[in-house]
Amino acid sequence: MTMRLSRRHRLAMQEVAIWVRRMSRRHWLLLVVLGLAAALRVMVLLAYQPALIFPDSERYLQYAQNFINGHWSPDWLRTSGYSLLLIPAVLLHNLTVVAAGQHLLGLATAVLIYAVLLRFGTSRWIAVLATLPVLFDPLQLIIEEYVLTDASATFLLVVALVVLVWKRGEIGKVAPAVTGLLLAAATLIREPDLVVALAAAGYLAAAVRPWRQFAIRAGLLLAGFALPVLGYLGWYQVANGQFSFVSYNSEFLYGRIAQFADCAGVPMPDYERALCPRQPPAQRYPSFYMWAPQSPQVAFEPPPGVSKEGAIGNFDRQIIEHQPLAYLKAVANDTIYSFSPVRRNGPENYPVTYLQFQPGYQPDWQAIEALRTYTGGGAHTQPALASFLTGYGRHVWTPGPLLAAGLALGAAGMAGLSRRARRSQLRVPCLLFTLAAVATVVPPFLVATFDWRYELPQLSLIPIAAVLGARALSAGGQDQPASGDEPCTRTRPPRRERGRSRRRQAERQPALHA
Repeated sequence: MTMRLSRRHRLAMQEVAIWVRRMSRRHWLLLVVLGLAAALRVMVLLAYQPALIFPDSERYLQYAQNFINGHWSPDWLRTSGYSLLLIPAVLLHNLTVVAAGQHLLGLATAVLIYAVLLRFGTSRWIAVLATLPVLFDPLQLIIEEYVLTDASATFLLVVALVVLVWKRGEIGKVAPAVTGLLLAAATLIREPDLVVALAAAGYLAAAVRPWRQFAIRAGLLLAGFALPVLGYLGWYQVANGQFSFVSYNSEFLYGRIAQFADCAGVPMPDYERALCPRQPPAQRYPSFYMWAPQSPQVAFEPPPGVSKEGAIGNFDRQIIEHQPLAYLKAVANDTIYSFSPVRRNGPENYPVTYLQFQPGYQPDWQAIEALRTYTGGGAHTQPALASFLTGYGRHVWTPGPLLAAGLALGAAGMAGLSRRARRSQLRVPCLLFTLAAVATVVPPFLVATFDWRYELPQLSLIPIAAVLGARALSAGGQDQPASGDEPCTRTRPPRRERGRSRRRQAERQPALHA
């Protein structure tokens, strides 16, 4: 018996070795770029130890410690999903594992991009090209090193969308439910990702026929998404008395509108006029209006019986109704700037330096205190590696116009702007990734001012949309199923119909042999 098991074990190991060699020969180019990207990430890990800290990081860590201490009240300022993920690292007093884990998620995101493009018949070298932004862009690298939500939330988004399209023509019942759960997890980590669920629903509406099958799958997507989200909202209701993700939405929006708000002629209660900015618009700095103790909204004291958030929310609505074009212009300026050729401070002059590699790690006193609290040590820099990465960041990045062109390709393929595209089976998956890219780019600017952090999903979603769109538009855009799948516009036949088909084939079998 022992010899038989040993022989089976050797045969299994040989089969695994053969499979690894075959996959290595087939995907050698991906392995090369993954190796280079992994080496670059090791350099980032060693250059800035134990991890990079931003003011938001301190809050995520604080709530992770609160949960460890048994204080299960969610954060009123940020969603607490990421704090739950940080609990093991806080217990270990090791933030390096957070940065290392997020670097691995970046590499895994590239593998997903490559795999889904191969699934839709893309050549290997083009699929590898589509992974380059997420593998080598310095914005991706430095955000992975920060204790921030963006890398993990983006990974969950990509996984969710890949799961939804993977079966192509056979969209079963499991994929929509799993996609809903993954999108809910991404939303509880980074609230604006909520909108991507609409893109997933739009994909099902375009891909699934008949309508009853669509209704079932859309219901599963909604159930998978709604149950965790409603659970979180209920938790927040119990803890903070409000059915919401956070209690600071009106204050964020106030910082958005303060840059253009003009209270002249706006009907509002007299006590709300204390919220009107006094400086000329050119001298208004959004971060001051959101956070500074001297900000009108921070110093604002509503009269008895009026909630502060309710008063600020009403002020926001009144300004937007009075100046809708100014609001839309501010949102459009930030959206357009996200595709700018270079990465500077942005329309509201929000500093970009924290998202650029620096020769030395120079955290503020709050970050140093956070590192001492949660790791027992301080910040350390490897000067040679940090200097190399600083030069790398100055000369290497994904140009914004290239991403804009990729998004335009995805939109053109989705809309079927050529005869080939209208017949292509790639239009539907192209629709999913294009709408998802738009859903991650625009919504943050509806509430908050410009920050390059919000653009991280571009590096993953737009390359997929661009490749699918280009193939749909081109002569080579006719879909070549990788494994004999049905087109995306049809679902798997019901079990009864499959049984009837088998019986008809069996009845015809004797005649064929005759």
